[in-house]
Amino acid sequence: MTFFETPLTRADFEERMGFLFDLCNNDRMVFGPGVGARATESLQQVRKLPNGRIDLLSIDELARVQANTAHQMQNFAPSLDSEED
Repeated sequence: MTFFETPLTRADFEERMGFLFDLCNNDRMVFGPGVGARATESLQQVRKLPNGRIDLLSIDELARVQANTAHQMQNFAPSLDSEED
């Protein structure tokens, strides 16, 4: 079983949010019908601070989960190894 890596620093988290925004801007992210409208609204509420950094207080749980999942899935490859008994 593989566990998701959690971001350890603010920079890690900002990188994940940036990766998610790039996916969305390039039409490489598709949301399912039950989540699509809420996810889009959640991501639209994310703001940037005057210094260009992401306002962490504007990120809700749905946006955070989407960013962490997108980051984890970029390196996801299902294991093709099978254990033989």
